[in-house]
Amino acid sequence: MLMLALLPIAAAGQAVLEGTVSDRTSGQRLEFASVGVSGTTIGTSTDGGGHYRLVLPTGDSVTVRFSFTGYEPQEFRLPPATGQPQLRLDVALRPLTRVLEAVDVREEKTRQTSFEHISIEKLDYAVGPSGGVESLLKTLPDVNSNNELSSQYSVRGGSFDENLVYINGVEIFRPMLIRSGQQEGMSIINPDLVDYILFSPGGFDASYGDKLSSALDITYARPQEFGGKVSLNLLGATASLHGKAKDLSYAVGFRRHSNSYVLGSLDTKGSYTTHYTDLQFTADYRVSDRTNIGVLGMWTNNVYGLVPESQVTSFGGLAQSMELEVYFDGQEQDRYNTLLGAVTFDHRAGDNWKLKGIVSAQRIVESERYDVQSQYFLYEVGVGEVIGETERFDRGVGTFLEHASNRLRTAILSAELRATRYAKLGQWDMGVKVQHENVADHLREWRWVDSAGYALPYTPVVPGDSLNAPQTPHLQRFANAENAMQTSHAMLFAQRELNFTLHHKADMKLLLGVRGHLYSRHDEGNVQTLISPRASLSLKPYWKKDILFRLAAGVYSQPPFYREYRRDDGTLASGTPAQKSYQVIGTADWNLRMWNKPFKFTADVYYKYIDDLIPYTVDNLRLRYQPDLDARGYATGVSLRLNGELVKGLESWASLSLMRAREDILGDTLGWLPRPTDQLVSFKMFLQDNIPQIPWWKMSLSVIYGSRLPIDVPGEAHRDDPLRMPSYFRVDWGNTVQLSQFDAIKGWALFRKVKDVQLGVEVFNLFNYRNVISYLWVSDYEGHPFRVPNYLTARQLNVKLTVLF
Repeated sequence: MLMLALLPIAAAGQAVLEGTVSDRTSGQRLEFASVGVSGTTIGTSTDGGGHYRLVLPTGDSVTVRFSFTGYEPQEFRLPPATGQPQLRLDVALRPLTRVLEAVDVREEKTRQTSFEHISIEKLDYAVGPSGGVESLLKTLPDVNSNNELSSQYSVRGGSFDENLVYINGVEIFRPMLIRSGQQEGMSIINPDLVDYILFSPGGFDASYGDKLSSALDITYARPQEFGGKVSLNLLGATASLHGKAKDLSYAVGFRRHSNSYVLGSLDTKGSYTTHYTDLQFTADYRVSDRTNIGVLGMWTNNVYGLVPESQVTSFGGLAQSMELEVYFDGQEQDRYNTLLGAVTFDHRAGDNWKLKGIVSAQRIVESERYDVQSQYFLYEVGVGEVIGETERFDRGVGTFLEHASNRLRTAILSAELRATRYAKLGQWDMGVKVQHENVADHLREWRWVDSAGYALPYTPVVPGDSLNAPQTPHLQRFANAENAMQTSHAMLFAQRELNFTLHHKADMKLLLGVRGHLYSRHDEGNVQTLISPRASLSLKPYWKKDILFRLAAGVYSQPPFYREYRRDDGTLASGTPAQKSYQVIGTADWNLRMWNKPFKFTADVYYKYIDDLIPYTVDNLRLRYQPDLDARGYATGVSLRLNGELVKGLESWASLSLMRAREDILGDTLGWLPRPTDQLVSFKMFLQDNIPQIPWWKMSLSVIYGSRLPIDVPGEAHRDDPLRMPSYFRVDWGNTVQLSQFDAIKGWALFRKVKDVQLGVEVFNLFNYRNVISYLWVSDYEGHPFRVPNYLTARQLNVKLTVLF
């Protein structure tokens, strides 16, 4: 607050300059236009009505500069203001000769923050089994995912649970029981309804909530005209409709998705039943010029069923080639339902105040039921005496018997009020939010293993011991619980944005904020108080090269949700503190030209220290927390990204990330160990292209490489030298043909009713690389363990038809 006290304030003898800033061509008032006294730090910005108010020093003449992105700046020399306490100057700025799109104005403002804007046009060309927003996110630096079937991701060494997701300002929560990408289905974000996407991998401001890693801010469209889209492909269908009727704008989207076609390429053969259905709608009603009311509704129903039959997996290498055959009995039935409703209220109170209210309710019901017996035969494969033949040697047999009957209900209610006040040099943002969570959990699951005639874990018989009576078999895993938990939150934040000029040498933006959080778990009765100060500074020197520097630092706290409290046996820990992360991020952002085309190069260096860390292990997508352990951790790294238009109108990018993530479980004497998300190197590329001579064809290519991740060994919770998975590598290739670009057919009657018809051909996993997601551990007759890889999807072809109207 010391910096705020040092800012110039109006005093006796000073004059006040007031007026408006507008577009000379249209007369439209300009919001956020900069007004400042050249050579000083005195400045302000226009409010929503284009008005400004600037306190001027007296005694000398001053030069006042008016500027706005996309317009020619203007300067006015004003004589000494002595004796003239009130001055008025209305300014009309001339648009630049090179007209910028409205989104470019927003991107220039976003450039001063930690957020990256993702163009919605690229969603149509995102390739992959899940598609959508997350498929594009996974090609950005610092965003890691080794599972193409899942929309979940980790950022800068964090877990899947450390990422904020907002849609129209409403925080979205994910199901907690999902164990694999096969069960997950599709993302809750409907790409057909998206208007604007912002993503921050860390260092976001105090207006965003309490998670440790990232923030994804999605805005659904407010349509201005009638239109729609219908798309069919081998994985399902989507349909959306939008329009505007007087003061009401609306959009509705329906999706039906099935992974059965893709899952057919897995090693586990059987009858897959997968149906992922959702219906979403958004509406906005303009009550008056100053007031809008919005509605957001979502319903999703994900069903996953499997009657497994058999599995054959080959693994090992030249020294020892192995094969596992598994025969199944039983079935699995899972269901995940989400229902969300929200009402938003936007009101502009005068020229200097903007208010926003949000009330939301979300309910998630998850059920997981399976009874599966797996009988396996382990073979070593060798070369036979006859050329071209192989022999198999029996190495072991065993049986797995797994059961689950789990049901989890989660209800989340929240109400929030935000306010923005436009002030001298920038604006104030503040808000308060209350939230209540109710969780009811019925948990019963167990796993029994019989390997080569011995139940594992196995207690050998002691000769001559009188206790050598038949014993009840030990279960490898057993959980049985009936839990109910209620939690309440009260959150508030305040932050000040300051924009000023440093003596004709640089533009600066300073953002100072603080976030408070009161958290209470009702059955414990205690209240945790969290204070999270955050600050960022951007500096854009007046250099010939368009380079911007950013520095962000802050505290990010994350109170435990239900999953962090639950132990492996189903009981709940108590007194678990909130995890706290202390972050510092430095960024260089350079707009440059290469091959006479615009490009942007971004470099980030970051360090995160995490206190009160809750360790966890990863089993495919399921995180198993260990809330009774006290730990600390850190993540540090550097990321580079180059993006630009290799072809005009089609943006592409490539990114490289280097990261190290470690944790230290206090008291285990092992010191710093790799975290489950410790991925040293990741490289991503998203390429879009077409041929000028063939304007009707567009191509997109998505490349992801991630180095080896640590894996957990059953019975060994911590290892000073952890085993690691093979590297993840995947290339997805998409091709789209726009029929409206063909001169021979664009005059057809069909194109008087629709805007375009697009035909697409996609190849998933172009090089058929066998990626590993997890391991199945089996033993031979001698008790030696073998890890059998569970592979992800193989190469698949997808065909898509899209109609726009």
